[in-house]
Amino acid sequence: MTKAKFTPSARWHGSEEDFMKMVTNFFLYDYEDRGMVKWQGYFLSDHPAALKQQAAQEATHYPPLPMMSDEDIRSTLAQAYQNGNTVSIQVDYTNTDGNYQAPYRGKVAGYAGADTAVLDTGEMVSIMDMRHVDLVPLPAERL
Repeated sequence: MTKAKFTPSARWHGSEEDFMKMVTNFFLYDYEDRGMVKWQGYFLSDHPAALKQQAAQEATHYPPLPMMSDEDIRSTLAQAYQNGNTVSIQVDYTNTDGNYQAPYRGKVAGYAGADTAVLDTGEMVSIMDMRHVDLVPLPAERL
């Protein structure tokens, strides 16, 4: 395998060796790398905002609500489905810090099988994973 020969610009009138010395000296002594500054233009303006929102959501603590019986959960979901109410569902999962995740909120749009509620937000939540279900009251101005 042969090495490709480097040829300096047509404007260069010295030897290839002198050209390579000049280039090497430029990068050793004259060129200043700006580091991360040159990459900041690639970040979208909404990226830092999304990171702040995610950090705030992760910092929010949701206290454990009382564990409901399977019968009470099914009854509350059925009532919400029949009346078109919004529900707030806390699942029985915690993160590594032992905090509960944000509750699911939405209207019960239907069921996927006998044990999974489908919300109008597209989320599917297993009834076996639910810890607590509340009906969300309508705001006063909508009553």
